[in-house]
Amino acid sequence: MLARVTLFAQNKMNKKTSTNWKKFLIKESGFNRIIDILSGGVPSVDSVAFLTAGNPMGEPLPLKVNKSLNLKLAQWLRDRGLGFIRIRGSFGGPEKSFIVNNITKDETIAAGIKFDQEAVIWGEKNFDEDGDPLGFTFYYIEGDKIVQTRDITLSDESVQSREDFYSQERQSAGRKFVIPFFDEQYEIVISKESSDYVDIPVLSDLQASTNKDLIDEIRDRSRKSLEENRTPKSRWHHRQILKMRLKELKNNL
Repeated sequence: MLARVTLFAQNKMNKKTSTNWKKFLIKESGFNRIIDILSGGVPSVDSVAFLTAGNPMGEPLPLKVNKSLNLKLAQWLRDRGLGFIRIRGSFGGPEKSFIVNNITKDETIAAGIKFDQEAVIWGEKNFDEDGDPLGFTFYYIEGDKIVQTRDITLSDESVQSREDFYSQERQSAGRKFVIPFFDEQYEIVISKESSDYVDIPVLSDLQASTNKDLIDEIRDRSRKSLEENRTPKSRWHHRQILKMRLKELKNNL
């Protein structure tokens, strides 16, 4: 009888250990799989997109509404035969999104427009002359225009300690990662101006006329970056592009 009880307890302990180990493996394999994909280490994945349908055009919506919108996005992706990995993150507030494998840039842009997103991210794998993968180049796209490019994904300890503006796998203690858009340390192309961003300088009539569209955009983004009825992510989006446009204006003078 004692032997039977001991065997039962041992089996129960082994089962619990096995379950915990499987959970650990799932968590680690999920994160490692994501990083392998984003670093170009998965041969079957040549492009990716980061998509969400939540909070269209920066309007904060209830969790239930955002969930419904993401379900529609998931179906839109399935209808096109596109597989995806569900992820979560924080961008001034919680966000659920998808990493979509082997999606074209045009499809990514179409999804962003259909679901009223201010920006989407698309990445394509690079290859050397021998056909060996070199990693991904990622594009931050507003509408159908590329705003910025990056060629690195970060997941070091400084990223793990972030409390906001990160993505992570779906597990409760999922590890975090970021593509460092709008961080000058990771610029691919160095602009001819390296000084800090400045306010709009005093312009001559000719300068103001020549740069009218750019100045109008700067003023519009400045206004949007201050609107309290936008999500923190939306204000961040406009604030970062505003800095780029201010630098562009200064370079034009």
